[in-house]
Amino acid sequence: AKAASVVQRHNGNYSPELLQKIVGGLQMSGMYDRAGELYSRMGLVAPAMDAYRKGHAYRQAIELAKQAQPALIVTLEEEWGDWLVSQKQVDAAINHYIEAGASTKAIDAAMSARQWHKAEQLLDQASLGSEPHYVLPFYEKLASHYAASRQFDQAERAFVKSSMPQRAVVMYVEHGQYEKAHRVAKAHMPQHERTELYISLANGLEKDAKLSEAEQLYLIVNEFDLAINMYKKREEYEQMLRLVSKYRKELLDDTYKHIAEQFEMKGNLKKAEHYYVEAKMWTSAMSMYRQLEKWEDAKRVAKMHGGKQAFDKLVLAQAHATFKEHGAEAGAQLLAKHGLIDIAIDYAVEHSNFQHAFELANQSAKHKLPDIHLKKALALEDDEQFKLAEDEFIKANKPKEAIDMYIHQRDWVSAMRIAENYDREGVKEVLVHNAKDLVDQNNLQGAENLFIQAGKPELAVQAYSSKRMVNEAIRVCKKHCPQMLGDIVDSYGDGGQGGGGLVQSLEEILDAAKIYEETGNYSRAIDTYLSVTETSSSDPDRLEEVWENAVRLAMKHAQERYNDIVAVVAKRLKSINRFEAAAELYEESGSIEAAREAVNCYIAGEVWEKARLLAQQQCPDMVRVVEERYKSDLVNKGDGDELIRKTGDVDSALDMYARQGDWDKCLSLAEKHSGEKMLQHYLVQYCKILANKGEILKACQQLVRFGPPTEQSNFQLYKVISGELLSSEDASASQLLREMLLRIVNKNASAAPPTPKALMDDRSPPAAEFHKSLLAAHLQMVRCRIKESKKSQELVARISVALSRYCTEFPVDRAFYDAGLECKHANMINMSFFFLSRFLDISDAVKDPDKVAIDNSDFLHTGIPSPCDLDLPKEPHISGPQAEEIRDWVRGWNQDQSVQQKIDVRPCDKCQTDICVTSLSCPQCGAKYEPCIVTFYPVLKESRVECTNCKAAANRGDWNTWLQL
Repeated sequence: AKAASVVQRHNGNYSPELLQKIVGGLQMSGMYDRAGELYSRMGLVAPAMDAYRKGHAYRQAIELAKQAQPALIVTLEEEWGDWLVSQKQVDAAINHYIEAGASTKAIDAAMSARQWHKAEQLLDQASLGSEPHYVLPFYEKLASHYAASRQFDQAERAFVKSSMPQRAVVMYVEHGQYEKAHRVAKAHMPQHERTELYISLANGLEKDAKLSEAEQLYLIVNEFDLAINMYKKREEYEQMLRLVSKYRKELLDDTYKHIAEQFEMKGNLKKAEHYYVEAKMWTSAMSMYRQLEKWEDAKRVAKMHGGKQAFDKLVLAQAHATFKEHGAEAGAQLLAKHGLIDIAIDYAVEHSNFQHAFELANQSAKHKLPDIHLKKALALEDDEQFKLAEDEFIKANKPKEAIDMYIHQRDWVSAMRIAENYDREGVKEVLVHNAKDLVDQNNLQGAENLFIQAGKPELAVQAYSSKRMVNEAIRVCKKHCPQMLGDIVDSYGDGGQGGGGLVQSLEEILDAAKIYEETGNYSRAIDTYLSVTETSSSDPDRLEEVWENAVRLAMKHAQERYNDIVAVVAKRLKSINRFEAAAELYEESGSIEAAREAVNCYIAGEVWEKARLLAQQQCPDMVRVVEERYKSDLVNKGDGDELIRKTGDVDSALDMYARQGDWDKCLSLAEKHSGEKMLQHYLVQYCKILANKGEILKACQQLVRFGPPTEQSNFQLYKVISGELLSSEDASASQLLREMLLRIVNKNASAAPPTPKALMDDRSPPAAEFHKSLLAAHLQMVRCRIKESKKSQELVARISVALSRYCTEFPVDRAFYDAGLECKHANMINMSFFFLSRFLDISDAVKDPDKVAIDNSDFLHTGIPSPCDLDLPKEPHISGPQAEEIRDWVRGWNQDQSVQQKIDVRPCDKCQTDICVTSLSCPQCGAKYEPCIVTFYPVLKESRVECTNCKAAANRGDWNTWLQL
């Protein structure tokens, strides 16, 4: 240190080694500030700065930084502040943190030094910065200090700035400053948070029994029900009612009721009554008192709030209760005490206390005496004390009831005695009831005498009628009430139709009708005959006879009803299929409309001659209808021969046979009687049906039999037939298809068939559409004939090779399979290898179209279509063991050097270029060749022959083989 002082005082030229040694000594002694000064003198800024910082000589360090490292000043200021805080000099550290821009540390230091206003200033400044969220915890701490020191405004401000306005609200609530709390909450909190906070605070106040304060909070957030429920739980009912009446008026009555029930449960009946009345439920208050047998209170409530009627009703209830406990007389006395004499009397009578009832009536209500006698009489009757009951009925001036009593007991003598003495009008009634009793006993003669004595002969008639004793009923009618005779017959006729009587038989109905006729009631007789319906008898002859009686009577005795009766009967006859009889009735009517109905009936009954005659005579416009219906009838019966014989309508017959599916008759008839157009129309229809059913060969047979129409609209049908038959294994299919297609392309059926060359050159629509199918069918037919004859396997192979040119017309894989297999049989191994390899390529492509690419380069200029231009079949023609066998052959040939996978070639006659042996043109020079009619190989000049009939060309050897078949 002394050496350093000397160096500082005396400026000399000291060696660096000396100075370094002095600096090192100072640092070892912890005198970093002196070392820093020496380094600074030596011009060593960095070591000087390090020495100052180690020795916490921040003032000198900052002076040095101002001169040499200005950017370091901020860091030094912050370090200085940190060092002062560590030395508990927090106040001194604040400004250094401010100078260093360390806002957080400055705020924390200010709060630690309890310089709260300084801290708030710093917080306000920091909140304006880029990251104000860092100051929120400090605001909260500051707010807590202000709240603890009761500086509420400052605390509110700090809580709001800390984004915790709810803390400010809680603070104000805790100190009872509710308006300020609500102001803060409303200004700084969303509605739902404000509500939740207030409810939470109110719950706390409620637990602390601060109900008024809790109410204020509930009401502020409109939670009226919570406030009401709070008082309800505390049983502070007046406060509860105050809030309900103010905020829930619609629940006020229910609230009164609830409070009343609570007081009733506690036994405070006066208060319960008060609240029941307030709830407009005074009846509940009355019932409360009744249940407790506090009758005076109950009557007071009833009288005050329900009036006299309610009071009287309650007195009656008390009387009932008194009766149960003290007897009927006590109950009646109670009623009388309250001036309810009539009710008391009724009450005594109701309880069979007739003696007391008579006493009360004699004293105060004599008008009730007859009623008491009547009630007593009824009671005695129920007890079967009939004589005593009779006396009481008489005293009640009710002899009629006494008579009824004896009638009910079938005591006719007593009933008659009372009737003769007290009620003369009742004598007839007794006689009638006595007579009815005899009727029930089947003593109808005795009943008749009594009915007549009572002046009621009609009842005797009814009695006989009810027993089906018609003759007796009629006898009484004729003697005592002739005016009823018709009604008796009517009732006899209708008795089985209702009222629970037995159903009348047909004979009974007819008997009634005859009585009407005999008595001259013809209209009723007609109605009775017509009351017979189809259900009355299963015999149509009998029904027809009955209904004709109605027509007969109408014609003679009720002509004004005749037309209506005819219409009804005719309709009935139609319903039982008596059409001819119905038609005859309509004819007799004479009107045009009736004649038309008659025609319709004749038609329905298939009486065609009468229908025609009547239509011609009276309604000519229906002649055509008759003929059409006759024709329809024949069609429906399937009688085509009769239809043609009678009407000559061939078209309808054809249509009938077609709809019936009788195509043989249809086509045969069309061939005989109709033109070619109709024949072709039905032929095509039939063939389409056969094609849809899969009967392709039969469809082709029909087309060959009758000749296929050549209109282009039928080409699609022919294409379907061609495709199916060319794919068929049936030996006759190709021959039949060839004939069909020849008829389509050869308009002149009698002329010779066209040569292959002429067919290929023909541009007519039939030839353009079907020449390939025809050639393929021709070749299949020729191949089949040669195979059957077993003449030349090589010829069969060559035809199969030629057929591959027409693989567009039948499954392509079959074309190559047939060609390869027939070549193998003919020992044409190279050609077999060639075609069977192509067959396997196609089979693989059918199984997996996306993975197999077929190379067609070997088939260029052969005339054979590329498989890429064809629709591959959905399923391979050959699969399983057969396909694997072919695959083995191809693998073997592939390894055999003597076998080559190629098609045979020949030199072109014109340019000598090698061309495919089957090719009909030279790709080099364009020379053309006619196809051989047998093999469709090109016809060579040196071997050319010609058919003498159709002029078709052929190779001599092939032609000779064909002629030998």
